[in-house]
Amino acid sequence: MPFIPSEVTLSVAGAGAATGLLGSIVLLRLYKLRKWGWVKSNFSLRGKTFVITGANTGLGYETTKALVRRQATVVMACRNLTKANEAIGKIHTELGAVAPGALIPMELDLASFRSIRSFARELVRTVPQLYCLVNNAGLAVRTPEFTREHYEVHFGVNHLGQFLLVELLKERLLEQQTRVVVVSSRMHEIEAEIDFEQLGRWVEYGSRLNRLYNNSKLMNFYYARELYKRGYNVHVLCPGLCHTDFFRHYEPKWYHYLVFSPIVWLMLRSGEQGAQNIIYAATESVTTPDRNPVTGYFISNVKMRRSKFHFDEETSVRLWDASVRAIADADAKSVEQSVSTSSESTRDARRS
Repeated sequence: MPFIPSEVTLSVAGAGAATGLLGSIVLLRLYKLRKWGWVKSNFSLRGKTFVITGANTGLGYETTKALVRRQATVVMACRNLTKANEAIGKIHTELGAVAPGALIPMELDLASFRSIRSFARELVRTVPQLYCLVNNAGLAVRTPEFTREHYEVHFGVNHLGQFLLVELLKERLLEQQTRVVVVSSRMHEIEAEIDFEQLGRWVEYGSRLNRLYNNSKLMNFYYARELYKRGYNVHVLCPGLCHTDFFRHYEPKWYHYLVFSPIVWLMLRSGEQGAQNIIYAATESVTTPDRNPVTGYFISNVKMRRSKFHFDEETSVRLWDASVRAIADADAKSVEQSVSTSSESTRDARRS
């Protein structure tokens, strides 16, 4: 007589299968947590000053909190000072009424050369010793957005803004051998290229990926390579795919959260986990003649790994030169506009 399972048997079997699946998911999550790595060092950073761009949110916020917990002084370079001060209040709440280190908010909008230059002047005036500059701020957008100098924002903010900032601080960074941290991404390995003919322009590539973002992350890596060759103490990294507000410009719907929440929990790092790679690069990563940005090495999962991308020296130098020209061109246009405005004002005054 064939065995016919009862409702109780099926119920028990179903519950067992569900428990097994849940257990497997939890184990996979634990495996990923271990693989992603964690900064274990906790030595004091008292007396060391860090500048972190985009410090009020996401990975910048978590990095700031971790460093100030270790008694560092952190200059929070943020576009919105109100949000910077709100972040400071939040850090004080999380770490106690008085954070172990010091938090200094300063205004910096990487989409504006004027703001970048103003920030650099104030930083040089007020911060005599700079231990580390973390170029963290960046964005990814779906629709065309442009900087004050009319460059599309992936190029203008993610690359050119930090290029100008480092150039303005060049003397200080080289003299003090300040650690310069460049936050790239493994997306530089995927459908990324330096399109010199379209540099700074909004381009629709017809891809499911944000190619302009990927391209900017490749620029970050090429830029780090050139900095290393020019004597900077530079460290490039990928924080990993993180669950932060980085993709706020994509305006996800409520049902996206419902559908993708389990995937996010399983596959994405928290902001605190992603910040580990930045913290490691900012405090203890060491480059060697064999393992450095020029040889294609970057920090991922709190250790060095080699990029799959094939870098070439011609593109590396060409991007540097193109960036210098892009800044010079924007400055020239700004001067022309100022002269034109001044002439018009003079003519109007004479007429009146």
